[in-house]
Amino acid sequence: MKNLIHKLRNTVFKKTNFKAFFFFLFFSVIIWVLVQFSKNYKQAIAIKVDYIEVPKDKIVKKREDEFSIRLNDNGFNIAWFSFIKPKIEISLEELSINGNELIYLLEDHKTQLQEQLDIDINEVVFLEDTLTIPYVQKKVRKIPIKSNVEVSYAPGYSSNELLILEPDSVKVSGASAVVDSLDFVETEKLSLENVQNDLKGKVAIDTTNQNEVTFYRTTVNYSQHVEKFTEGRVEVPIEIINAPKSLNLSIFPKRIVVIYVVSLENYKSIARDNFRVICDYKDLKEGQNFFIPKLVEKPKNVTSTRLNINKVQFVIKK
Repeated sequence: MKNLIHKLRNTVFKKTNFKAFFFFLFFSVIIWVLVQFSKNYKQAIAIKVDYIEVPKDKIVKKREDEFSIRLNDNGFNIAWFSFIKPKIEISLEELSINGNELIYLLEDHKTQLQEQLDIDINEVVFLEDTLTIPYVQKKVRKIPIKSNVEVSYAPGYSSNELLILEPDSVKVSGASAVVDSLDFVETEKLSLENVQNDLKGKVAIDTTNQNEVTFYRTTVNYSQHVEKFTEGRVEVPIEIINAPKSLNLSIFPKRIVVIYVVSLENYKSIARDNFRVICDYKDLKEGQNFFIPKLVEKPKNVTSTRLNINKVQFVIKK
């Protein structure tokens, strides 16, 4: 027996080329695999879904999902989709609604699905035809916007107008309790210094601590007409009111100078009759021998005013 084994080793195995044998074996396996994988197969594949672009007036209860397809394709693509789990994104904007669910019809969106999956969609059978996405309807309101823009004008410049925000309100959505608690929102703080030209720009809405609220816009436009201004003076008679008719009052001075600021464009339109200064007898306190003058009328296009004196002396004649 030992002699027989020894002869086989010296004859058969020495004559056999094992390197060539294993090469052709490996080559045959490769050919077989290529042939098998080049054939078409039908296979169910799970497609993962990420929901994006959720409508701002809705709270979606699930942001991920999946659906299955039966793919009729060669073995290579089948293997690829089996090992590398495909994922697509589906926009929830402009979907039809049924009750409290958004409805996504797969057959109606074949083109978009084909672009993301990179497959021949005509060779695909959807194992379900619809994706349903439950949602909760948010409350939607328009909230006024308050300006937090501070304007510091260059010397000689000012404005007769308030700063304009466009739009002056913003649409927000969220849970009813949260949305109903908002009376207004403010812009972010913005300081504009040494201003001497018309204002125009954008400012962000302050959404700090508003994580539970969705804002339909985050910026607003602001504008204001800025003009060159000058200072004017006008002497106005002082009027005494609410004094008893039997009382003979004499005041000093009888006239007062009103100092005002107005735009150059409107300077010539300002007249003395546009101002009225009074001293009210009812405002006198016991033992007080002077009035405090008050400016009660002035033109609308005047931005600021002051009086050259703050006390008017009086005497009562018998």
